[in-house]
Amino acid sequence: KVMRFTLVWARTFPPCDSIGWTIHFIERETRYWVDAQAGRKTHELFEQGTQQAWEWAKPAALIRWFTDGERRYGSALWKLASVSLKAGEAHLDYGRRKVWRQGLEVAMKIKGSQGHKRVEWVKVEHPFTAVSPDSEVPANHNEAQNSALRRRSSAYRRRQNLYAQRVEGLQRVLDVQRLVHNWVRPHWGLAQKRTPAMAMGYCNRPFSIHELLNQRGFASIIH
Repeated sequence: KVMRFTLVWARTFPPCDSIGWTIHFIERETRYWVDAQAGRKTHELFEQGTQQAWEWAKPAALIRWFTDGERRYGSALWKLASVSLKAGEAHLDYGRRKVWRQGLEVAMKIKGSQGHKRVEWVKVEHPFTAVSPDSEVPANHNEAQNSALRRRSSAYRRRQNLYAQRVEGLQRVLDVQRLVHNWVRPHWGLAQKRTPAMAMGYCNRPFSIHELLNQRGFASIIH
């Protein structure tokens, strides 16, 4: 099925029916772009993307998981990262119920929140996990990444583009953009002209596109 990008179609066609929807996950401190998935806006897309990101993040003892106003991120993560408290493990006010894994905070940005709180904590936190102040969980880094992606990739502009007429083509564009973002282009928010991969400790210098394409472990770098 071919994706359409005309302005008239975009104004009359429900966004949820687009097969070019994109979700992505970024590590805030290093700006490392963990994963990106393209497809129809379904539960399967959210579950697939969330699972990929969670597999990458779950070895960490402390995790702040901050999403936009889409609740399906939290629902998908709840299936992967919730635990059941044992009897006597927590205060009696908690009772015996499911909570987030210890060390995991999950918050959601409220869109169009005029006069209302801008952040909502999703589900019940573990009794031994401290919840961060709202000021420490901004979405600025993610919104900046969205703007940069739309600016750098013509696949997101509303005009005909041979590289984004199908989901496979859009996914290919996303994979290339993610490689360049993580390994090639130094990020302005990181000191000493480092790339996100350098900030993560994966390498000690920026890579070139030629080097990436000639790596024997190219498939493992993508995933």
